[in-house]
Amino acid sequence: MKEFGDNRLEEAYSHVLNGDIDDAVAIFEKQLEEYPESTHLLMELASLYYIQGEMTKCICAYKKVLQIKPDSMFVNYRMGVALYRATHFTKAVEVFNKIVESGKRMPMTYIWLGLSYYHLGDEEKSIDAYRKLLELCPDATMANYYVGIALKASGRYEEALPFFERLVKENNRHVSAHYHLGRTYMRTFKYDLAKEEFRKVLELDPYNNNAQEMYDYISDDHSF
Repeated sequence: MKEFGDNRLEEAYSHVLNGDIDDAVAIFEKQLEEYPESTHLLMELASLYYIQGEMTKCICAYKKVLQIKPDSMFVNYRMGVALYRATHFTKAVEVFNKIVESGKRMPMTYIWLGLSYYHLGDEEKSIDAYRKLLELCPDATMANYYVGIALKASGRYEEALPFFERLVKENNRHVSAHYHLGRTYMRTFKYDLAKEEFRKVLELDPYNNNAQEMYDYISDDHSF
């Protein structure tokens, strides 16, 4: 606190702990007027803007930090996530690729990179990003899930199956994995297996309307 000459930051942190984010932001913004080059204040504000859903302000704060610390991959990562949340997927890809090219080992970068490519409609690059994460972290549950999603979206159903099957084997309560496995079984004409997956979804989530619709459709002996 002494870094900024008074105890206003202590008050701001108290507001954060109490969930009074707007009050905390007001204090940090006031302090920033006096200390505009403080990366500490800028980072705190960026985090709070993110919580508020103020992505433009969040990104702006991170950009100011990067003007002071351009080589900070941690700040680049945080800005990339904010860009993704703001649906600026092309810019997010640029930031995440910068981190990859830096050689900094930040595995989660590949998740966000894959998601950004996915939303840009580039399933192949999305899959490549997830596969890279699996090379670094073979047991990464999220990577298995998202590579399955990307393969399924690109129509590569047989390739997607092992990823979803592995997920439900490791975590039998993964509702979304069961659902996507069921849909992928349908696409590969394995209707009995698909029905079992939708049944499992409904056991875990009885009000899942999509799973109920698929279960009923198969039970009525419709052809696909």
